[in-house]
Amino acid sequence: MRVPRLDDGVVALDAHTLADVAAHVAGEDPEQARRFGWHPKRSTPATATAAIEAWQAQWAADGPQRAFAVRELPGGALAGGCELRLQSDGRAAMSYWTFPAFRGRGLATGAVRLVTAWAFAELEVVRVELHIEPDNHASLAVARRAGFTREGVLREYTSVGERRADMVSWSRLASDPIEQETPT
Repeated sequence: MRVPRLDDGVVALDAHTLADVAAHVAGEDPEQARRFGWHPKRSTPATATAAIEAWQAQWAADGPQRAFAVRELPGGALAGGCELRLQSDGRAAMSYWTFPAFRGRGLATGAVRLVTAWAFAELEVVRVELHIEPDNHASLAVARRAGFTREGVLREYTSVGERRADMVSWSRLASDPIEQETPT
């Protein structure tokens, strides 16, 4: 499957390329590494290259992962990424990241909305889920602004580094009405 280009005039989503390696490495911060569970380690050009190649292979094989590069418009600078993990029962789990220099501009909200709408329209996904740490106020706000509904706390749901972490579960159904709010 070819990676589609999605955009809302503020953010564009497309394929990660090897030209993005340096931006991935430069854009990562300790907070991102901690939330994804690899802190104190940081990405290197080799690990970023391996991740991009794995994402490309998933698209080529029509695999269960769909990773998009998140780019700020109009210039197209790499601002982060968004990944959808498809499950066999019509559900999909989503994660996303925004590099510090691009936070607070509505790019994450736009990316989550775009990927969710695309998954409902193109992949026959009926439910998209976000799992967010309770202290991640920015991501909790993104979920709310992107039209997701808070479902509750999943106790010690995932490993983050060497500890178990609670996650707040949010979901959006294909049948939910689409709001026309401008991303913030």
